[in-house]
Amino acid sequence: MVNLVGLYVQENHLSGHVGDLFHNSVTWRVETMNLSGNSFTGIIPRAMGNLPYLTNLDLHGNALKGKIPAEFGNLLQLAYLDLSSNFLSGEIPGSLCQLENLAHLNLSDNRLEGPVLTHGFCSSLSKASLAGNKDHCGSIVGLKCQHKYPRRNMLRLAGAVTGSLLIVIGIVFWLRLLLQRKNGLGDVEEIKETIDSSSGDGNLNYLSSSSKSKEPLSINVAIFEQPLWKLTMADILEGTGNFCKTNVIGDWGFGTVYRAELPDGRTVAIKKLNQGKTQGQREFLTEMETLGKVKHPNLVSLLGYCSVTDEKLLVYEYMAKGSLDLWLRGKNRAREVLDWTRRLKIATGAARGLAFLHHGFIPHIIHRDIKASNILLDEDFEPKVADFGLARLVSACETHVSTDVAGTFGYIPPEYGQSWKSTTRGDVYSLGVIMLEPVTGKEPTGPEFKDIEGGIWSAGWLRRSRSGRLWMRLIPRC
Repeated sequence: MVNLVGLYVQENHLSGHVGDLFHNSVTWRVETMNLSGNSFTGIIPRAMGNLPYLTNLDLHGNALKGKIPAEFGNLLQLAYLDLSSNFLSGEIPGSLCQLENLAHLNLSDNRLEGPVLTHGFCSSLSKASLAGNKDHCGSIVGLKCQHKYPRRNMLRLAGAVTGSLLIVIGIVFWLRLLLQRKNGLGDVEEIKETIDSSSGDGNLNYLSSSSKSKEPLSINVAIFEQPLWKLTMADILEGTGNFCKTNVIGDWGFGTVYRAELPDGRTVAIKKLNQGKTQGQREFLTEMETLGKVKHPNLVSLLGYCSVTDEKLLVYEYMAKGSLDLWLRGKNRAREVLDWTRRLKIATGAARGLAFLHHGFIPHIIHRDIKASNILLDEDFEPKVADFGLARLVSACETHVSTDVAGTFGYIPPEYGQSWKSTTRGDVYSLGVIMLEPVTGKEPTGPEFKDIEGGIWSAGWLRRSRSGRLWMRLIPRC
């Protein structure tokens, strides 16, 4: 099992001690492990802390007991950890809170106890992530620690707090009435005029027209990554130059993507979804919370989102090398070329990312638009699949889904024209087309295929090219 990359055995009837699986795990290269929804028993083995490549671990819904191993602090690449619905006891190990890449932690419905740590990632734990642990306490999640004060002191304390609270409420109410009488609503119109005048090319019109208050500029962006917790709408506007066209880096479908420089020097990608193409507010928020949990080295991470009236913005990690499409077509004007080592790396990485969407995450995600422009490259040419999940976000409100095929011409499998249904097999077909592009250097559609029905390449065309000794001429020099 040395070459094992992903282990997906969730929702089966497996049982036994989970520790029996990890006797020789020190040499494993596993990245994703999903053992949830089974009947595994025993303690979580400390050997699990010897998986240096592990990014996603899901053990929820078993019968595991004992303490959470402190060795989990050695999993430096870990981004997703779900240990909920077990019988785990003891305290949260401090080493777990120090993991810098950890973005999702669920410890609910166990028997954990003691105060919640307030450093590192643990300082951001929500009440839901610790619900069902009756002996757990900590003010950061709204779970108060119990102190054994004498009854008389408790009554005095309660009376003092109640009296002080009433006084504060009275003062605040009086000040609010005073300010309203003095200022009226003039300052609101002044703020609106300021916003309008600051947008020379009309890029801020959606703010000034959608709300008559200064709230959109100061509203916080819902963030999944700790370094960006204080990101606001004002930061996004400043970073994108008020969504200036010079900062546009592409269209990923369903919206335009902008490059944004944040005040702390970080660079992110901001996707502005097309108006009228998304679900209602509740469905949108639910979808974003789900997609924010999808973490894999070969998937573009959703860092956060913001919804202001009809405007919906998504914050993604920035991919410095652009898309595979740009490199294959020579549109990036770079001196570097994609040698065969890089092309193989991109192909295998994209396959791993798609496999995680299909099998490594619950609910399973069908991409529906796998293509070269949705394979993005970071500074080290590590490929990451982009735009996943948004197909469901959009199609839910379409009125004619049965007559509209999601995807891009040339990458869509032939059966979509008859079944009108998107499947994981369709994604795999599209990935196969991408696998051929780095080899042939050609797009799936073009003048070379004018003699072929439909104007796209096919398996028959590839076989004919090979038998006709045209194969080597198709492979670009690297």
